[in-house]
Amino acid sequence: MATNYTTKSTLKIDGIVSEQLELPSITNSTTHCFKIHMQIIECLATCVATLGTTEIPLRPFDLILIQQVDQLIFKTTDQPVKIKVLDEWLQIPNPLNMTLVGDNPLIHDLMNAADSQQNHYIVFRHLETKIVHEYLNIIAALENYSPDRFLTFQRESLLGLLYTELSRKHHQKVSKTDSFFPQSSIHYAGPDAQAGAIFTYLTQHVNDVTLVSAAAYFGYQQNYFSRLCQKLFNQSFSNLKTTLRMEMASRMLSLSNKNIDEISNELGYKNLTSFYSHFRKERGQSPRQFREDYKQNIHHP
Repeated sequence: MATNYTTKSTLKIDGIVSEQLELPSITNSTTHCFKIHMQIIECLATCVATLGTTEIPLRPFDLILIQQVDQLIFKTTDQPVKIKVLDEWLQIPNPLNMTLVGDNPLIHDLMNAADSQQNHYIVFRHLETKIVHEYLNIIAALENYSPDRFLTFQRESLLGLLYTELSRKHHQKVSKTDSFFPQSSIHYAGPDAQAGAIFTYLTQHVNDVTLVSAAAYFGYQQNYFSRLCQKLFNQSFSNLKTTLRMEMASRMLSLSNKNIDEISNELGYKNLTSFYSHFRKERGQSPRQFREDYKQNIHHP
């Protein structure tokens, strides 16, 4: 079911809970199939989504693919909150399963997350072509008609196309610093899910994480984990941590009133000079100038 929501300044979505229901097999084999609840939330106006203590800035046509979250709160200051929500039960396996998953192991791992008690969601950005947006609009339009087997087939086909579009060039679309990926047993996960789980862990422990502590958490030897990071991210663990710190610094400079000393300390920098040096190297300007430019762009787009 696709629904548009518009409220003045705040919108709360409670109890987005996923479950797996065992169903009779749709084939003649003894294989069991499951229905998995997935939810797509498309942002239609600039806002901030809050999950617990995590803030996710969203622009028009950014999208959150959800397998499980407890609660999401959408907030804005100078315009209404506008989002589109699509609730869908996916039957796995089914003839569209390969289309739904495409070549994206990240979405596959999200669908098959073993721990239903954890938050699992993926944030997609850079969807300016609006292909996903139009698929959602057509799916919503189909709900105005009484369902029959032809419309059901069309709806399932559109869902397959929608997920395929999310899978297309997904490395450019998935925001690993904003998403929360399944983290159990990444030894057997796809490379995208491995990368996402590592990003999630580093984000949660950015102020004091080390190569040794991260490797131990994921059950790897230090040298192997170092090579895995190089393979997944094409950069060393140290550079990866710096890149993540700068992403989080940009977020805090944009969305909070914390002073620069506080931000530097929260990100684990021992002195302000190192923080300024890393930020200027990554962003091409000082943290103070970055914050001023952001505020100016918000008020004068």
